Amino acid sequence: MNTKDFDELAAPIDSDPVRRSRSEGFKQKVEAKLFAFHLAELRRELGVNQVDLAEGLGITQGGVSRLERSADPKLSTLCKLTSALGGTLSIEISVGDRSVNFTYPSLPESSSLEGRDRTRS
Repeated sequence: MNTKDFDELAAPIDSDPVRRSRSEGFKQKVEAKLFAFHLAELRRELGVNQVDLAEGLGITQGGVSRLERSADPKLSTLCKLTSALGGTLSIEISVGDRSVNFTYPSLPESSSLEGRDRTRS
């Protein structure tokens, strides 16, 4: 059996601009779905259910479900979600050898879900 390594298999795609562009589009979709999955997973690991998170965010449970499936959530929504879970959102922008870091929210320090029963999923 003749085997090839990944670089050998990817070479025809990498050398064709149309195929490379299509491949990059698939990669971005997968990364967006992974991001959404990780948001939901974080909520579950913290023991917070969608109903309680929705109350903390001032939206419906369906809104939380849509957020957890969203491929491109707004920064303001991520800030509210992070705050509701009692965390901070850190963003680093790097260009060449320069970088800028932002942390949201700087306030409040406590979660809007603090003191709630987090055992339901």
